[in-house]
Amino acid sequence: MIPPEAYARLAKIAWVHAPPTEDASESEDVIGRYRICERLGAGSAGVVFRAVDPDGQEVAVKLLRRRRSRGSRYMRELELLERTAERPGVVALLDAGRSARGPFLVLELAVGGSLRTLLSREKRLGWRDASELLLTVAESLAALHEEGIIHRDLKPENILLQDGGQPLISDFGLAKDLGDADGELTSAGIAMGTIGYMSPELLDGNRDQLGPWTDVFALGSLLYELIAGKPPFSGKNLREAARSVREDEVADLPDTPPRLSALVRRCLAKDPTQRYEQAGDLASALRDALSPADNLPEAEPPAPSEG
Repeated sequence: MIPPEAYARLAKIAWVHAPPTEDASESEDVIGRYRICERLGAGSAGVVFRAVDPDGQEVAVKLLRRRRSRGSRYMRELELLERTAERPGVVALLDAGRSARGPFLVLELAVGGSLRTLLSREKRLGWRDASELLLTVAESLAALHEEGIIHRDLKPENILLQDGGQPLISDFGLAKDLGDADGELTSAGIAMGTIGYMSPELLDGNRDQLGPWTDVFALGSLLYELIAGKPPFSGKNLREAARSVREDEVADLPDTPPRLSALVRRCLAKDPTQRYEQAGDLASALRDALSPADNLPEAEPPAPSEG
């Protein structure tokens, strides 16, 4: 017997997939009741626009690609955003719906762009500024990890910046609730995410090894790139980049306290059990690494006594 809640979920998925009712008033410049101003970016799941609501408030509209998106993935992202709506450091969900162009999400607009925008402009950050920024991200992610939610696609494009530079975690299209037995959208052995920020277990599609430590690997890659101005792993093509993630040792960070370099290497350990277990543990380690006592120059050894 199918439980009533399953029927409700199937109805929602059917609504996403059903051919929309054509609306003669809707044009290329409108999605639902939102007027499109400019395209901000695009990914495999959809396109993001800056838009204006009927009250004149600027928002971000994420339009899902109809031919490439699944109704279940849309509903899961919507559900996770609803669950995290009150969490600090997570982009706010404002509305959702379906237009003649497909299903869409309406999100808080981050006027500061993304970490990718910041890196394109600044090239790299000082180790302290980079660590303080990643500490805020880790603290926000720690709250999600405590709820059993892992993001699985943390990268510079998915960390948005508010006007004052405060980071927001965005794009929960690949996120997973570890407590949801039916929450997996991809078969075992199929990688999902962005190479360079994907841990070896995520890259190899090892579902049984996934956990908060998978996101910790991505945070380590982000911190390394912010400080060094380049990702810790690279290659001329996807195959070489994947090999680099699986096999290459991480180079030392330039002009960085040894304790912070060791922290990044631990985040990027190939073996998940050698990393920080979850983002809260990483946040604690970052606070320790940022404390003034840990960054003082080493004292000179005492001079030998005469006599």
